[in-house]
Amino acid sequence: MRGFGHKRSRKDMITELQKNFYRITSRMPYRLRHVHAYLLVQNKNLALFDTGLNTDSALAALEGDLQSVGLDIQNIRQVYLTHVHTDHCSMAGLLQKMTGAKVYLSAPAFEEYRHYRKADEAVAQARSFYASHGMTPAEIDAIIDEFEDIRAIITEFDADDILEDKQVCNFGPTQFQVISTPGHAGGHICFFFPKEKFLLAGDHILPYIAPSLTPNIFDDNYRPLKTYLESLGKIEKLGCAEIHPGHGNSLSSVNERIAEIRAHHEQRKNYFYGFLNNTPKTARMLAQEIFGEDLPDFEKFLALNETFVYLQELKHESRINEKINDSVLVYSSI
Repeated sequence: MRGFGHKRSRKDMITELQKNFYRITSRMPYRLRHVHAYLLVQNKNLALFDTGLNTDSALAALEGDLQSVGLDIQNIRQVYLTHVHTDHCSMAGLLQKMTGAKVYLSAPAFEEYRHYRKADEAVAQARSFYASHGMTPAEIDAIIDEFEDIRAIITEFDADDILEDKQVCNFGPTQFQVISTPGHAGGHICFFFPKEKFLLAGDHILPYIAPSLTPNIFDDNYRPLKTYLESLGKIEKLGCAEIHPGHGNSLSSVNERIAEIRAHHEQRKNYFYGFLNNTPKTARMLAQEIFGEDLPDFEKFLALNETFVYLQELKHESRINEKINDSVLVYSSI
C-alpha cells in the first residue's frame, strides 16, 4: 500500500488502495494544491470519508471519478467528516441533498459548522478575540471577509448522527473506530480500521508539514498544542500500519512521523520564545517580527494563530508573563 500496484484512473484522480477502498484526489486553488477524500465500497453502496472542496467543477469531477471505476454517485449512503474546514466538508450538503446520504461528524465539529451558518455570534467573538491580541480593525475585517467566504462555500447539511470517541461504526461487514483527535480543529476525528490497521487521518498527521493548530475563540482554557500532542499519543497506541492523510502521500513510518511532529513543535515553541524579552509585545507584534509584514491577509491570520498557540504554552510553562495593557494582551519574558 505504498503506491506500487494501485489501480488508477482519470489521470490518477482516483486510486484503488486496496480492494473496495479508494483515494479520491481533487485539486485546490490554495497553497496546498490538492486534498484527498476516501471511499469504501460494499456491493456498489458507498461510504465517503470527507468530500473535498466545493468548487464549480468539484461535484462533476467526483461523479466522473466514480464513473471511471464503475461506481455511481447516487449510491453514496454515508458521509463521514474528519472536520469542517472547507476542503474537507464543503460538499456534504450537496451530496446529502443529491443522494440522501447520511452525514456523520463529531459534536464539536457540528458546533463549529453551526457557527458558520449562524454567523453573528462567531463574528462578534472573532472581532473581540483578535482585537485582544493586537490586530488592527482592517486586519480583523479581512478575517471576517474570509469567514463569510467560508460560510458561502460550505453547503448546508443536517447531522444525521454525532460521532463519539471510540465509537465503532459499520459499513457492511467493515468496521472502523472513531478516534477523537482535536488540535488542528476542535472537533477533528480520525477513523481507524483495526482489521486493515490503517488510519484515515484527515489533517491530524500529514507527511510533509505539521498541521496548523486552531485556537478556540469561545474557550480561553482550550490549549490547541497540548490537546494536539495528547491526540498524537492516542494514535501512537493504535498500532497503525499505515496512515492515509488528507494531503500528501500515505505513510507507514507512523511513530517516526509522530516523533518528528513532536520535535517540530518543541523547536518551534523555543524559537518563538527567543523573540521575547523584557519589552511587552502583543501576539500581533510578535507575529509580525517573526513572519514579516508582507503577507496576504489570510496568512497574517494564520501567523497570529500560530503565535498565540506557542505563547499559550509558554505561559503555562511559566516561562513568560501575560498582562492586559489597554484591553490588549501583551507578553514578555520572565
